[in-house]
Formats: sequence, C-alpha cells, structure tokens
Amino acid sequence: MPFVNALPTWLALNNANFTSPTGMTDAATGQPEYGGGLNVGDYSDYTSDQAKTASYTTNGILYSGRYRFVQVDSGATAANVKVGTVGYMRAGSTVKTVVVLTQGSGQTPGTYLIGSTGGGGTGAVVQVVVSSATAITATVVSGGYGYTSLPTFTLATGGTPGTVAAQLDSTPNVVTSFDVGVTANAVVRPVVFLNSITPGNYGFIQENGIATVLANAALTSATAGAWVNAKTNGAGTVDTTAASGASGSPIGSTIGQAIDMPYVSVLFKCLLDNPIVQD
Repeated sequence: MPFVNALPTWLALNNANFTSPTGMTDAATGQPEYGGGLNVGDYSDYTSDQAKTASYTTNGILYSGRYRFVQVDSGATAANVKVGTVGYMRAGSTVKTVVVLTQGSGQTPGTYLIGSTGGGGTGAVVQVVVSSATAITATVVSGGYGYTSLPTFTLATGGTPGTVAAQLDSTPNVVTSFDVGVTANAVVRPVVFLNSITPGNYGFIQENGIATVLANAALTSATAGAWVNAKTNGAGTVDTTAASGASGSPIGSTIGQAIDMPYVSVLFKCLLDNPIVQD
C-alpha cells in the first residue's frame, strides 16, 4: 500500500506542478531524480491542522481529508485543472479482462486472435474460441497499452458475430479533467484539483474529506447542506441541488454535500462523499 504518514513535498500540497514522478529533477539535465520518498500513488490522511500547515495560502486553505500524489493525464484540458474544479481518476491504460456480451449465431467454429479497435491505445489482443455456431468464449492474450477509453473487438466468423467488450485495469493514480472524463468510458471516481497542474505533470489532488470546490455560474439550490454535483458542461465546476442524482457524470454526478452557503462562481467547502480506495 502506498499510504504514508505524511506526503513529502518541497512545495505546499496545493502548489505542486512537477515534471518528475518523484517531485525531484536534476538541475543540470532536467531529468527526474529517483529518491526523496515521494512516488506516484502515495496518499495520506491529514487533519485540518496538518492540511493547513501544508497549504499555499494564495491557492486557499486545505482541510482534513485524503490527499494523493498523481499524474494529470496528458489529454486533460489545462484550463479545467485549477483550484476547486472536479476531475476524474482514470481507469488503467491496458485491457485487463474481456466479457462476452452476446454469443452471436451462425459463426464458424475455431480459435481466433483479434486485435482491438479504437480506445486510443494499441496492442491489445484477445483470443476468441467459437465452439459452436452459438457459443463463444474470450480471453486476453495481450493487454496492450495507452488506452484512454474502452476498445472493441470485432469477431468476423460468418453469420451474426458475437460481441466482446473490454475491461481496463484499474489505477487511481492518473486523473483527467471533468470534460474528458464524461466522454470517456474509463473513469473511476471524482476528485478535486487543488491548483493548476499542466497536463502530463504531477501534483496532488483531494479524494475525500472537506474539500474546496468551485461553484458554477448558476446554482439550482444555493443552500448549505445541498447536494453538490459535478456540472454537465461546467468545465469541472459544481452545481448544488436539493436532491442527488443530477445527470452528467458517467458514475453519478453527486460528489458530496455543501458545508458553506454556496454562491455562484466562488469557492466553498464541500464534504466529499467518495469511497475510500486503498491500493
């Protein structure tokens, strides 16, 4: 487990924008230095006092919660990675397993190797065994790499082909901006950005506890205690509603409840209602 008692950082948690996966770079070569005790995926639970001490006050005060060192996906929208916006932890980039959705009919029995189509990556191959005209099984031969959404596998064996769906591996250590997350079928759960991080670089996000989130330019229910929802087409800003379940997120848009009275286009505190993930 990458849980650590305290996250080593040479800047505040909410002012990190590293080009190195360790937060350390050789001054002469610009290459990453591997040492110092900070690794992608490390996370720690902070009290409010500890989080305040680790805050860069220009970007706001941090509160109690879980903070994780992650990479921002290179495909994220830079303008939507900033203080208080919602992002999504991505699934992994390789095909871990596949499932047979439909068995098809009239197919030619045999064993077939099928490469992936779409998904942004390359190299995934599955083996499909057609044991009869209406019975197929599928297993992963190669997981490939670089997938940003779910690839498909097309079985062309005559008749009505069966359909095989990919399932990516899981990693909560790569995050993307909200607008990318809602269009990809490869997201895990929402997180809150603490500061601007250049896509492809490394920094800290908050995944649980009391977080500061950025309100949208319009709020449905501006009351303390309202449900806080990632806003559809809101570039990572949030709406507040009297009831949960607003549309817009591939895993459900409600991220928590408002602690402060929310006002349009300003930051306010939210109690995140995300599951704890330990990996």
